[in-house]
This record gives sequence, C-alpha cells and structure tokens, in this order.
Amino acid sequence: MRNVVLIVLDTVRKDTFDESAPRLREASGTSFEQARAASSWSVPSHTSIFTGQLPHQHGIHAESFDSSFSFSTIDENDTFLGDLSGYRKIGLSANSYLNRVFGFDSFFDEYEDFSIGSHVHESLFTDGLVIREFLAESDEPNAAKRYLDFLRACFDHDKPLKSVANGVWSQIGPTVKRLPVPEVVDDGAKNIARTAHDRATEDSEPFFLFANMMDAHTPLRNLIQFDQSLHSVPNDWSSNEFDKWELNKDGAATDEYTRNYRQLYAAAVEYLDRVVSGLIDDIQRSTARETTFVIISDHGHNLGYDSDDELFHHTGSMTEGIMHTPCEIINPPDGYPETVTEYFSHLQLSELIVRLAHEEPFDDALTAEWIPAETIGLLGTDPTWGKNSPMMSSRTGTE
Repeated sequence: MRNVVLIVLDTVRKDTFDESAPRLREASGTSFEQARAASSWSVPSHTSIFTGQLPHQHGIHAESFDSSFSFSTIDENDTFLGDLSGYRKIGLSANSYLNRVFGFDSFFDEYEDFSIGSHVHESLFTDGLVIREFLAESDEPNAAKRYLDFLRACFDHDKPLKSVANGVWSQIGPTVKRLPVPEVVDDGAKNIARTAHDRATEDSEPFFLFANMMDAHTPLRNLIQFDQSLHSVPNDWSSNEFDKWELNKDGAATDEYTRNYRQLYAAAVEYLDRVVSGLIDDIQRSTARETTFVIISDHGHNLGYDSDDELFHHTGSMTEGIMHTPCEIINPPDGYPETVTEYFSHLQLSELIVRLAHEEPFDDALTAEWIPAETIGLLGTDPTWGKNSPMMSSRTGTE
C-alpha cells in the first residue's frame, strides 16, 4: 500500500499546462497525452472522477448558481474511496462548490475548506471568518449590532486577525482592486500546500489526499507571486472587465483584453506548477512510505481561440480547450508506461487511483477508442450562449 495524492488544478487546459508547467511535466513518470474530462464544470466533473459515472447517472449538478445539491447523497462505497480501506482520507479544497455547504466534506475523514468567501462573495484570507456567511446566518435585525457580533466572533476565531481583515476587505476590497498594484494573496494554493504537507506527515498510516487548487480560475488578475517576466498585463487589469455573458453572447472581447486574459492564465498555471512541484518534493522528503501523485484538472477553459469557437470560460461548452486535460502520474509503481497516447477518460480515474494505491500494474483496458462526456447544469431553462438544451453529450475518439 502506498500513499496517493490527487491534485486537481481547477480549470487548467492541456495545451497551456504543457507550455507553462515544465516542473510537473519533467517530474512525471507517466503522462496521459489524451486525457478527457467527463464534464465542463467542477461539480459534475468532480463527481464523475469520484464515482466513474457520467453526470446524468450520478445526478450531482446545478441548473443555476444558487441551486442546492449535496455530494453527501452519494455513499462512500459508490466512490473509489470505498476501495481504500485502511487509508486516512484527507480533503482540501479552494473550490467554492466543493465545500461543507454542499456536503463535499462527507467524502473524507478529515476535511478543510480553503474557498475564498462563498461561491458568490470573495474574502481576503481563506482561513479566516467570512463576513458574508456570518451575516447571512445572523438573525439580529440591527445592522450595527450584526457587525459588532461579527467582530466578537472574529476574536473567538482561531485566526482573529485574518477574520477582521476579511471584514475590512468586504468594505474596501473593490476599491483596492482598482489600484495599479499586484494583489498579494493567492486563491489558496500556498495554504493548501502547507496544510497538505502537515497532514501528510502527521501519521504513519497510509493516506489518500485530495486537493483542489483554484488559482487558474477566473477572475484573472496579476498576483505578486506570479513570474512578472511572463506577462505585460497592467496591475489594475482584471478579467472581470467583462462578464462571461458579455464575452460570449455580445462578443465584447477586444484584442487587448484577449491578450491580457491569456497571459495571466498562463502565469497562473506557471505559479501552480511551482507550488505543486514544491509540495511534491516536501512530501517525498518527509514521508517514509512511497507516495504517488496524480495531477489532473477537472476541465479546461476557453481562451477565445478559433478552436474554442471564440468562447471564453467553460460552462456550457465542449471544445477541446475544455475537455482535453492534463493527467500526470508522479512516482508511479514500477512498470507503468512513460507515455499513454490512447484516449483516457476521467471516468477511469477511480480505478486508476485504486490500482496505484494497491501497487497493481497498469491496465491497458483503462484506455479506449471512444471517450464519452456530457455538459449538464448551469444552463437553466433559458438559452445560454445561444444553446437551448440543458444537456449536451459528446464522444471523442476515432473509429
């Protein structure tokens, strides 16, 4: 039995990964060159990874951003985690849908949420109290008293200063973001890497660790942690200049906007490459048991290329930029191929992870000539980007 770490670089497309993640590519023992996602956005895609089922089979998705659903409706034995008996199961997520609110913590023995704010409100520090969530749960009718209660709660929190900073940021954040300086706080990658290392080294039993890192997801803006030589984007620029509907329905993207968008996306992927490769080195140095790392994304992202149908973002789309994802195994068991060129579906990741954990050989049956995929949810009943169907299906491959 060996440790397995599954790291999802949320929203990272294959071609940008190949160009901007040289450390992970170099460290990889097995590269899947034709891996494909099962869906086009986080919730159905992650559920497909854990269950090996297509979205219409597992049913975990949402038709709108405020919809309710719960991962907890899926039993552990219906996921690959049921085949990891004797493993500590650790979950760390910066994704604002993969959190306790939506029951994602039910998959794990130990879980920590690093999402910044909620799925609609941003905060400054991932490990501090979130003012929007606190106020939403308060039944105090007086506004001044609600904020005073929040301040008291901050000082009772294990991260009081960061909690207070989140409260301050809720008031001044929009103004600060317009200043011509890089932002100083990432989207959770550093905190997740530090916590993953701590959790990986605190016990001798084998562990499975899942981590989702959101730093390549929109909104894209310049971070001080980025390699500044990789882009020429002004410090006060943000991809929020246009929303996805303006970009995809109205064609609002200018040449300058598109260039900035692509440059910061690539810089974010390079930043993740540095953080994750450092984490891998730290865990390998600090643990006696062999550890295998699986690096994937849940889906890619449209960057406005002709091959992306000139679209931006990812929901409601099945372009190659969305469906073609990285998939690298670092430190696989002996005998695994260096390169897999056949089509490989995320639906097979569950079996692959179990085989890695039990040090079983690679099975060519995990690959196929055809790869099924679906995009479902977040389209609602109204046409989105000109599409009238709430569900589209596709198969990738050759006869």
